[in-house]
Amino acid sequence: MQLDTKRLSALGDYFDRLVLDGQISGWTGMVSQHGEVAYASAGGLANIADGVPMKTDSIFRAWSLSKAMTSVAFMTLVEKGLIALSDPVADYLPSYADLRVYRAGMAESPITEGLVEPMRIWHLLTHTSGLGYGSHQSHAVDSLYVGSGYALGVPQGVDLTAATEAWGSFPLRFQPGTAWNYGVSTDVLGRIIEIVSGRRLDVFMKEALFEPLGLKDTAFHVDPDQQHRYAEIYTQEGGSGGLDPLGLPVDTDVPGFLSAGGGIYTSAEDYIAFLGMLANNGRIGTTSDHVVSPLTVESMRSNHLPGNVTLGNGFGYWPVPAINEVMKSVGFGLGFMTMQSPGESHLLTRAGEYSWLSASSSNYFVDPSTGVSALIVPQLYPSRTLPLMNRLRQFVYQSYR
Repeated sequence: MQLDTKRLSALGDYFDRLVLDGQISGWTGMVSQHGEVAYASAGGLANIADGVPMKTDSIFRAWSLSKAMTSVAFMTLVEKGLIALSDPVADYLPSYADLRVYRAGMAESPITEGLVEPMRIWHLLTHTSGLGYGSHQSHAVDSLYVGSGYALGVPQGVDLTAATEAWGSFPLRFQPGTAWNYGVSTDVLGRIIEIVSGRRLDVFMKEALFEPLGLKDTAFHVDPDQQHRYAEIYTQEGGSGGLDPLGLPVDTDVPGFLSAGGGIYTSAEDYIAFLGMLANNGRIGTTSDHVVSPLTVESMRSNHLPGNVTLGNGFGYWPVPAINEVMKSVGFGLGFMTMQSPGESHLLTRAGEYSWLSASSSNYFVDPSTGVSALIVPQLYPSRTLPLMNRLRQFVYQSYR
């Protein structure tokens, strides 16, 4: 199948309407096939106050789109035999040998039990580790995260090493491998990258992924002389009745806390190149070089949940309607949500498609059957505000011919 670029214009028409209606400030979208860009467009403003237009090279916070990049970079260590997916996490983080698991009770005095089986590396990649995000506030353990300053970030002055130790001091939400919960698993994976590679996370990511792919605007900070290209994040929840800037400070130097799960800045042009590499089974552009092997990509996009279950039927929960609505039809691989039953999803989608999204509504998918990858960056917080994840699929899949 090929993409009809004329039909892809419907994507831009839709997002331009959202700008005119005041639903979003601006957007950029890109679609490629076999790594070749078939569609690239942008509309609206990256910064309303300054009147800066959104462009395909505008720099934005990847937030949870960082997870896919970290997961792929981590697999280069697996390919070198430096670590295995089945290794206990405690082999690299000794304090994780004595993790406790929540059973009942209030956050102030929870009843816990010891591990039945060790937390393993694959648990981190699949978010079945039992680690959480305090900001979700859907479990008693979340209150422990928040009470210690680990809600949407980490306390001032805490680095990745200290944060990883702190997370290991909280009870797990469940025994590793018995359920799915979105959380800091990828950040812990980032700390293990540092331990195994002997390099700081930002240095490792640059050498293992960013430089080989030629990603010129992707890093854990924005160069000061490029800050004018940064796209502000907006919210409809500010109380003004319109769009209000979220107002997060931009990292113009390498931050003290390197978040493997949400700390990367990138551009649509850079990120579609990353997705194109995945669609090309790990191959870099038109060269014969690979970031990871085709079989590694195949394994990463396969469902790694125990018993090949899907996230539905109580196995997983995430407080975003776009995800909860399709839980019963998707599994989770080594860093991605992967479509198992398209018919049950009630979306325009295909079996084997893998994807994810960020808190600011940026989301992507890769269809391995056609080599198509797609990305939309609307810069709207939180991601549950509009059904943008599903709309991207509708416009891209209807363009197949």
